[in-house]
Amino acid sequence: MKNYAEKVKLDGIVKIDNWLSDIDQKKIAETIQTLKPQKNDPDSTFVTNLKLLIKKIFKFKLNNIFTSIYYFKLSKKLNLKEIAEEILESKVKLTRIDHYWSPKSEKPVIQWHVDNAYSGRENIKNFVKPDQNAIKFFFYLSDVSSDNGCLSYIPKSHKIAYAIKEGIYKGNIEYQKYWTLSDFRKIILIKENYNYIKKLVDENCITEFLNTSKLILNGELDTKLFDHEVKKGGALIFDEAGAHRGSRTMLHDRMVLRFFYKKKVIQ
Repeated sequence: MKNYAEKVKLDGIVKIDNWLSDIDQKKIAETIQTLKPQKNDPDSTFVTNLKLLIKKIFKFKLNNIFTSIYYFKLSKKLNLKEIAEEILESKVKLTRIDHYWSPKSEKPVIQWHVDNAYSGRENIKNFVKPDQNAIKFFFYLSDVSSDNGCLSYIPKSHKIAYAIKEGIYKGNIEYQKYWTLSDFRKIILIKENYNYIKKLVDENCITEFLNTSKLILNGELDTKLFDHEVKKGGALIFDEAGAHRGSRTMLHDRMVLRFFYKKKVIQ
């Protein structure tokens, strides 16, 4: 468990093979295949707090509640909370459980981006604390590969993202949109920003990211280098702050179960 946490703190992501038992794989896959919920469908999200529970009860979503209980027990069995706390070095709360089915498709997917970066909006008045990014657990119930729905992630980019977010929050970096990889680079390349970021992040890490991202944006680098192919039953743990993207499900349908954890906010 400690090794997983250290890897995520260092690179932003870690792959774990064969994490789910055969019994859990079968049960989760059958649950997803019953309704084949798309991402963000109401039936694809599960209870993580009292408000959601009341909402599900009023809508008579009993199967959803029973599945929520099973998923919560699974998270306990796999020590997900403890792993997230080890990564974030803080008490955490479970903020989201969902599962979904992605049909075979050649539709374009979301480009390289940084989660929790104000969605690329121009005018932001209230900035959130830099430590409110999620640690995400993706459990795959089908094989994912470069041609079929795997996640790509630029190692160590989460460290730079945290530095930028802290600078914006403290007023040391002037806010400008940075959700896309291109905008993310631009904000780093501003001299004043660069000088601030290198106080918090090793300069070699910054240089490597700038070189890598430039090659990616110019189409001069095979981005499969950053793909995380996972067999069914395996999982990824990653910090959403890092630059990442998905891939098209060109070979077969994809099924995934996800758990998100964030630091508890102390009032």
